[in-house]
Amino acid sequence: MVAKKLRPIDLVSVSQTSSRLRDAAQLSAEVHGRRQRAIQVQFVWRRLTMPPFGGVDALLNPHVIRSLALNFDCLIGAQQEGLVVLAEQLAAPTDRVLALEGLAVGMAELAPALQERLVVIAEQLDEPAHRASALQSLGPGMAGLAPALQERLVVIAEQLDMPAHRGWALEGLGAGVAGLAPALQGRLVVIAEQLDMPAHRGWALEGLGAGVAGLAPALQERLVVIAEQLDEPWDRVSALEGLGAGLVGLAPELQERLVVIAEQLDMPAHRGWAVAGLGVGVAGLPPELQERLVVIAEQLDMPAHRVWALQGLGEGVAGLPPERQERLVVIAEQLDMPAHRVWALQGLGAGLAGLAPALQQRLVVIAEQLDEPLDRARAVAGLGVGVAGLPPALQERLVVIAEQLDEPADRFWALASLCAGLAGLAPELQQRLVVIAEQLDEPAHRFWALASLCAGLAGLAPELQQRLVVLADGLATPADRAQAFAALLPRR
Repeated sequence: MVAKKLRPIDLVSVSQTSSRLRDAAQLSAEVHGRRQRAIQVQFVWRRLTMPPFGGVDALLNPHVIRSLALNFDCLIGAQQEGLVVLAEQLAAPTDRVLALEGLAVGMAELAPALQERLVVIAEQLDEPAHRASALQSLGPGMAGLAPALQERLVVIAEQLDMPAHRGWALEGLGAGVAGLAPALQGRLVVIAEQLDMPAHRGWALEGLGAGVAGLAPALQERLVVIAEQLDEPWDRVSALEGLGAGLVGLAPELQERLVVIAEQLDMPAHRGWAVAGLGVGVAGLPPELQERLVVIAEQLDMPAHRVWALQGLGEGVAGLPPERQERLVVIAEQLDMPAHRVWALQGLGAGLAGLAPALQQRLVVIAEQLDEPLDRARAVAGLGVGVAGLPPALQERLVVIAEQLDEPADRFWALASLCAGLAGLAPELQQRLVVIAEQLDEPAHRFWALASLCAGLAGLAPELQQRLVVLADGLATPADRAQAFAALLPRR
């Protein structure tokens, strides 16, 4: 079907002349959803560019630009160019860098000429520190650029004189390194290898590690060698934190070499942070390496160090066998200090949906048994990111904790996280979360609650969506209303 090949904004245009495309009943769910997303984005664009928001001034907010950039395929060419022109016209270099950060998330959707204009903004920044920051902004989206533009970004990094600036640049470019040609990947690895200061090489690995799975095996090994040759424990920890993100894409022999680095750290605090770094990718390790990381966590004497380990292992806990999952839950249950239990829940919450219901319930019980309201709020904030993967009864128990918090700031803390799984809640629970937002008195609390709820907007019933629009309209300042309406934009 031709409609499947059209961009969302083109679906809106064509449907104005095609009765078949206007009739939702004749469209597939996927095509209808894309058209509705474009209609929603155009509605928000009109609200942002018309009074009372202040017209074009409302678009100068980096948060607004980012929200629109995530939906570039829902904007017509003139609207896309308008955002690029805004970035070009910003007087302060730091503002141009912030604009690039927002625009970069949707850079792949732009026409090549507009992509080049973003690269030119980075090239024309006078201060090396600003150029390095621009590369941090553009790096995550560089895979969507033409090879010639990718190379121009690499050249900016190569021409930075200060090692610290080159290290910062690699932190950003590393996020998009997997989408580069092998020759450009190799040039980035060379930059990392030639950094004199160990700390700078550690920063470089923190960035390049995000894309290490997309590198050729020879380049992957060169990054592991950099990590092995770092003398300072904290530098090795920084390297493991970076490389852990791409752990699943490494050969088992390289994975083991990284685990050995963690095991050989003398200080328990360093081992705790090392496990936190590697734990992000623990699901991609062979069983024997998974076991070695869990053992490191269990053998840490200080509760705070065990908590640090859970911060990372929680992200990969869903990929562990049930027996190892339970051992991590036991670590959390045996923590005495409420703050430590809260931090443990914040770590394990990332993998909550992958746990057996009995283990999920044990984590909810930890949250319910905390005495201080602020601790319960922060516990819900930790578990809320995985709320969509809980049975309905456990979902409701987390919502009840949020409802029973007296302090508005505490309710906001809890609400902000629960909204991440909004689409996975029953309509009755969704409505109860919207009510919490409506009952917040402070404009700042309502604004941030609204921004959180909008993350799950697509999963809400139309009546609840309309209530969020009313909340946005009721915010006191034009800047807050502009950001709130930008938050209503779909997120992909």
